[in-house]
Amino acid sequence: MREAWVHVGRLWTNGDPFLAVDASLRGAWRGFSDDQYDDIVEIGQEVTSIAVGSGRAVLVGADGVVRDDSWMEVFQAEDGGIAVVQASGPDYPRVVNEALHYPDTDDEVGDPLIVSSGELALFSAACDGAGPYAASLVPARPGPGPLEYGRPSNEDDPGLLITTTYTTFGFKVRWYTLLDEENCFARWLLTPVRTF
Repeated sequence: MREAWVHVGRLWTNGDPFLAVDASLRGAWRGFSDDQYDDIVEIGQEVTSIAVGSGRAVLVGADGVVRDDSWMEVFQAEDGGIAVVQASGPDYPRVVNEALHYPDTDDEVGDPLIVSSGELALFSAACDGAGPYAASLVPARPGPGPLEYGRPSNEDDPGLLITTTYTTFGFKVRWYTLLDEENCFARWLLTPVRTF
C-alpha cells in the first residue's frame, strides 16, 4: 500500500451510496428528479458500477455495518491514487490511518472507472448530478487529516471535485473490516492504470 496519503476532503453520508464519476458526465445522473437512485438502493455489494450517460460511475460508500450516518474521509496519493475511508472507533485518526495502510490483496475487485475530463466528481447518488436538486461540489483541498470524528455541519453537505491527470482507474472495495473489538473500517480504492 502507498505511504504518502494526503487528506483532501470529507463527505457526510446518511447511509446513501456516493457516485465517483467523470465530472463531464455528472449532469446525466438524475438520482432525485428521475428516481435513478431507486436503481441502486436494492442492488448487492457485488455490483460496483452503474451507467451514467455515455459512461459509468463506481459506487462508493454506504457500508451500513460501519456506521449509517457517517463521515467518509477522502485521500489522494502522490501517485494519483484516491482512497475513501469510512471508519469507526474511539481513536478515530488511528483507525483512518490503519485503513489507509491496510493491505489490499484481499479487497474485492470492482469495475474500472474512466475519467477522460481530468476531473472526478464524488457526490451522493440520492441527488442529481447537476441542476436544482444537485449537491454543490467543492474542490479537493490538501490538508491535515481529521483529529477527531466530529459532528456533521448544519448546512447542505457538498460533494467533492478532484483533479486528476489519469484517465483510467482500477477499483477495489474492502467492506466491513474489524481491527479489534472497538475499531472498524470500510475502504474504496481508485488506483491509476498506467497505459504505455
